[in-house]
Amino acid sequence: MHPAIRRYEKNDETAVLQLAEICSWDSTPTEADIQGFHSSEPDFFLVAELNQKIIGFVYGRESKNVPNEVLRKWKATRVGSVEVLAVEEKYRRRGIGTQLLKSLFQAFTERGIDTVTLSTPAEEIAAKRLYDKLGFETRGYFLKKKL
Repeated sequence: MHPAIRRYEKNDETAVLQLAEICSWDSTPTEADIQGFHSSEPDFFLVAELNQKIIGFVYGRESKNVPNEVLRKWKATRVGSVEVLAVEEKYRRRGIGTQLLKSLFQAFTERGIDTVTLSTPAEEIAAKRLYDKLGFETRGYFLKKKL
C-alpha cells in the first residue's frame, strides 16, 4: 500500500513534531519552526499519510541570495534545498522517502527551481544511498571537531 503525498495541514503538527524528534539530525524542529515552514513555503512542505497516519514528511525552501558566480558554475537558474526529510523507521526502505522527494522536486520545478542541495549526516548510509539513487552528487564534506 502506498501512502498519499499531500501538502502539510495545521492538524498534522503533532505527528510531524513527533517524527521530527525521532528522526532529527543536529537540531529538532520546534513547533515554531514547523509553523514557520508552513507559513513561509507551504508548497514545499509535504507529508506522507497512510491509513490517516503521518508516516513521513519533507520540507524544502528556495535558497535565496545564491551568488551569481555559484549559479553560473552550477549552470543553475534558481536553487532549492531539502531542509528536513523524515520517515518513520518501520516504513523506511519502502520508497516513501523517494516519493516525498520526487513530489518536492515537482513543486520546485513548478516554481522554476532547477537545482537542489541538501546535507545529511555521514553515518546515515541508507540516506546517502537514496540521494545517490536520485542523482545527487557529493560536493563537499561538513566536518566538526570537539575542542
